[in-house]
Amino acid sequence: MGITEIFVVILCIGIVSLVAGIILMLLYFALTSICAKGSWENLIEQLFATAYYLLQIGMVIFLLALAGMTVSMAIEGIAKGEYKLRFGRIGGGHTTIKWTTRPIRFAFQTVAFIGFSIWLIYFSIKQIRSISKRR
Repeated sequence: MGITEIFVVILCIGIVSLVAGIILMLLYFALTSICAKGSWENLIEQLFATAYYLLQIGMVIFLLALAGMTVSMAIEGIAKGEYKLRFGRIGGGHTTIKWTTRPIRFAFQTVAFIGFSIWLIYFSIKQIRSISKRR
């Protein structure tokens, strides 16, 4: 199992967490519209808090896995001296960017991959800080 497959598994865990958070949010909104204020109020508020934190954690996991995949793509491209980019799921177009034939495009692609990863990590750190402040 390569590094990319590990990040794909982590990405799937993040997506599952996001979907579970969305389902809990929908359950929260259904319960608040059905039930009147009373004995269920504490349970409903706990459900909302759980759904909120599950959504936030799922988003952070998803973004960090995406950043890891992007960094691994950049490292692999630098090691091979080329990027093979595909633009379709069913054998659509693809392009190859080689260091020897298109050095400016290769450098731009490397900077774009690494810059995007750094931005995702920065955004994830901000999200983690906002989650920890609300607790």
